[in-house]
Amino acid sequence: MQAQFKLILTVILLTCINVTVIAQEDKQKETHATVENKTNSKKGNDNKKSLAIPLPVSIEQQHKEDLTHYLPTNRVEPILVGPDDYLTLVNENTSVNNKGVAILLADWQQGAINPKAINFLRTVLPKQGWTTISIQPANKPNNFPSRALKIDEQKKANKTIIDDYKNKLSGLINAVLTKSKEYPGIVIIIAQGNHGAMLVDIFDSQSTNQNGTTPNALILLSSYLLNSNELIDETNTAFAKKLANSEYPILDLYLQYDNPIVLDKAAQRLAIAKQELKSYYRQRQINNTASGYYPKQELLIQISSWLKSIGW
Repeated sequence: MQAQFKLILTVILLTCINVTVIAQEDKQKETHATVENKTNSKKGNDNKKSLAIPLPVSIEQQHKEDLTHYLPTNRVEPILVGPDDYLTLVNENTSVNNKGVAILLADWQQGAINPKAINFLRTVLPKQGWTTISIQPANKPNNFPSRALKIDEQKKANKTIIDDYKNKLSGLINAVLTKSKEYPGIVIIIAQGNHGAMLVDIFDSQSTNQNGTTPNALILLSSYLLNSNELIDETNTAFAKKLANSEYPILDLYLQYDNPIVLDKAAQRLAIAKQELKSYYRQRQINNTASGYYPKQELLIQISSWLKSIGW
């Protein structure tokens, strides 16, 4: 009996020991599995972070980086206007006959060396006696034009956005006009699209408030003012009236294949300028094959002949 009792006791003890060992092994496995899951989860998060898609770079920043990367450093000159910094490209006159300074302003969303007209003028005008200062403009304002449901709300929102943009553009142009005084001769501005029309508005405001300066002449390339569809006509009619009442000479160029707003409003600008007896105003349509692109030689002929006709 004692022998049987000892045998039973031994079996019970061995069983308890086995159960304890198995429990410890299961606990270790669970611990390893938990650690492994956490490690895999961390690796997954790290992979997600490494695969995160960066935000797109603005068009304005892309243009700036292209200018500083591809062009000689002695041609690229930064200019600070309040808290905002801009880039300008300076090509000095290479002719014996020094005529003055031509400030080149591309339309928004365009580069200072865009091939539609500005880059050609930047490279060819110095051979004609002009020092060129090309400006890299800011982007089109965000949320413009407004998509508000009511016309009054669109008008109010658009005015707020554009007034802020024009204030910055005015500061930029005045800074470049000041810089142009470092060179001899007259100062002309050649501006594309919306910027050309905005400059007419800016110079009109400056003459009314008797502050700021105006160029000796302004050349417009396919100029118009973007706005909400319901306000396009009203906005561009106001632009035409301010153009007609301006006191400086204006050459108004546009293309046969151009922006529909330009083509629609060009005749109105000419008619109002004639009614107001606008002096030194000429409007010309240039034939082109690629929409938005100015034929190089015809563009140069139109600009040179007009400047000669007013004595420059």
